[in-house]
Amino acid sequence: MMAVRCAALCGAVLAIAAATAAAQPIKAHMEACTRWDYAGAEFGTRNSCDDPVVILFMAIDDQQVIEREVAPGAWFGSPADLSEGWMFTACPVGYAPNLRFGLENKDAILDSLYNCLPARPGA
Repeated sequence: MMAVRCAALCGAVLAIAAATAAAQPIKAHMEACTRWDYAGAEFGTRNSCDDPVVILFMAIDDQQVIEREVAPGAWFGSPADLSEGWMFTACPVGYAPNLRFGLENKDAILDSLYNCLPARPGA
């Protein structure tokens, strides 16, 4: 009897969590706002959209994640060694990729197969 009650309670909690997750607005990534190129010795991009974006950037060689909010018209640059490749995501401010930004998701991120979900404060 206790197991049935626990199962019902757990099911209700999961249903509420699923409904809450489904209600979150999903936004498309903003990669179209970026055109990557060199400016002197620095590789980067200028935000060409009217809205600020949050860029997550990683040089594959050092795997150090750089996260920066980039205002419209502002430059994002990285002096990192990019000889082993690099990856990035671009989401509206207040949003984060729906995939963990790590090497295990490199192929999906490089193929732009992610969307942006509301970012959790302190996450």
